[in-house]
Parts: sequence; C-alpha cells; structure tokens
Amino acid sequence: MNIVIFMAIWCQNLWDELILKNEIALLRKKYAWNKLKFQVFSYDVSERFVEVDDIEYYEYFPVGIKNPKNIWRNIKNYFTFIKIIKNASKVIFGWGGILFDSETGNYSNPLTQILFRVKTCSIFKKDFIFYGVSLDIKNTWNFWVVKEIFAPAKEVYVRDNASSEFLLSLWISSQIILDPVFSDNGEVGLENYKKNSLLKKINAKDFTLGDIQEYDFEWKTVWLALRKWYLTEEQELIWKVVKYLIETWAKVVLLPHSFHKIDVHANDYEFLQDFVLKQNVTITHTMEETYQMYVEKKIDFCISMRLHSMILSQIYAIPFISIKYAKKADLM
Repeated sequence: MNIVIFMAIWCQNLWDELILKNEIALLRKKYAWNKLKFQVFSYDVSERFVEVDDIEYYEYFPVGIKNPKNIWRNIKNYFTFIKIIKNASKVIFGWGGILFDSETGNYSNPLTQILFRVKTCSIFKKDFIFYGVSLDIKNTWNFWVVKEIFAPAKEVYVRDNASSEFLLSLWISSQIILDPVFSDNGEVGLENYKKNSLLKKINAKDFTLGDIQEYDFEWKTVWLALRKWYLTEEQELIWKVVKYLIETWAKVVLLPHSFHKIDVHANDYEFLQDFVLKQNVTITHTMEETYQMYVEKKIDFCISMRLHSMILSQIYAIPFISIKYAKKADLM
C-alpha cells in the first residue's frame, strides 16, 4: 500500500518534523492490516529527521520556478510527481500546521499549489485526506479556492473549532482531532496531557518579568523557547528574564525549535544565540538536541512561545508557562 504524504518539512523546524514522525506512526496504526510504503514530498531532500527503510523522500514540483536554471530539475520533479500520484493507494495532505492564503513561497497564493495537487489526484481518481490541518484564510476571494480544495476530499481532519466552523460555512464537514505531536509519548503522554502541566497563559504583548517572579527557580533548570518579533521590546525583556533567572541560581537553557535557513522570522537559533554570551546560559544547536531535551526530561520548567514546545511539555509532564502570540496557542 503506497501512502503519499505532502508535508511542509525539511525547513529545519522541529515542529514540522515531529508532525511527520507522529503522523506516520498514526497512519501505521490506521492501516496496520496492510504492508505500507510511505512516499513523502517536501522542500529539501538533503536533510532528514525521520529516516526509516519504508519511507522515500521526493522534492516538490515546482521548486524555484522563476529561476531558469531550475527548468530541467522541475521537469524531472513533475514527471516523478505524476508517476507517484498515479501509483498511490492513499494521498495525505498532512501538514498538521496552518494553511494560509499568504505566506513565503514560490506563489503569492500558496493555495494554488495545493489546488494543483488536489486536481491531479482527482484526474487519477485517487482518494485524498486532509489530516490535522488548521486554516487561516483572510481574503474572501479565496473562499471558493478552499471549497475546491476540500470538497472532493474523502476525509478532513482539523485541529480547532474555528477551522471546522469555517469549512462548515462552505458546506464541508470535518472532524476535530488533536495535533499529531500529542502522540509523541504514546499513552503515557496522553495521560500527562489530561493532567495538564500548564501553569499560566499570557499574551505576548502583555508579558513582563513580573509574570514569572511568583515561581521558585532556585537550582532548577529553566528552558526558554522564545521567538523574535512577537514580544514588546523583546531584546531588552529577554535580557531581564535571563538576568533574573541567573540571580535566582537557575540554570538557563535557550531552546530553539526552528533553524530555518530562509525565513528570518522563523529562525529561533539566530535570535537566541545572541544571549549565549551571558554566563551560565547554554543553547541547543540542532533540532535533534532540542528534541532530546524533552524526551530525556532534562528540565524543571519551561517558558515557551512555541506551540510544539508547549505540547511536548504537556506530554512529557514538564511545568510550563505559555506566552501566546497567535491563536494556535489555544490548542492547549
């Protein structure tokens, strides 16, 4: 059974890679009665977080279509794409993230790419499923595109009520499920999620040093999983937080979740490493290192802006404060 998966991975973002890891694990359970082969499409085939014998990786069509140097590369990718769709048993659109109608990419409207892939599946009469997505569609002109994309789908699974209600307004039914990463620690993780390790949720624009001063950090390991651009006077505020934690004899570990090569807004590492000059402040240097910090529970407390940092804290029973900069944090 060939399962084709379209994912937004290999942009050096731990979130996306863990979605793929857990999505494949869930699909193995769902189709356990059959021998499976996974064929995954994404943006960069040179770096792989999930490496298993029955998973093959392919580059998306198109890539850098405006660059004439990519013409033969895209011709090859196109015919590979057609061949794989033609031989697919199931097609999964499995972001686990948010579908925007405006974001960085080869197209001004990324929905166009999805529509192209959906139409190709329809031509070859292939069932396709949307798995664990959220929608953030701003332009009303794109509503008809969303309907064209989702209406032919055999199954649609979303992560939040807002997405389900939006699709329902277009006469498209969907089922709400947990983000796939909630499965990362198995049944133990789901039990930990029910117990809830969330101590406090704060809007990013309102976050101050006073929000953490009620907690005892003495001799504890405290992680900071923070993003740039969303905090008021972020550089000065984070210095205050780091300084305060050190003064309380806490061990501070900066925990980047994205090492994005292109999107400066998404790259936590470039932003956080500026703070490493502080005495007793360390930082993780790879996605794998960041991930192992959760799995091995090398932490007492987490202050987090990253949704999947919050999810991992929940399922590995790590107390945390959520600093909310977007509605997706409401999944907690």
